Amino acid sequence: MAIGEDKHRFVIIIDKELLNKFRQLAEKDNRSASNLAAKILTEYVEKNKD
Repeated sequence: MAIGEDKHRFVIIIDKELLNKFRQLAEKDNRSASNLAAKILTEYVEKNKD
């Protein structure tokens, strides 16, 4: 799947244990880990935009 011109890939390095826990949380929310991370980042930026 191609990434649209208005999107950008963001790479982070985290512990495997943290990634596994994060994936479990995403699964409980019926999301992919990537989708959940994008949601969290969007909410954080909106909350702190001032």
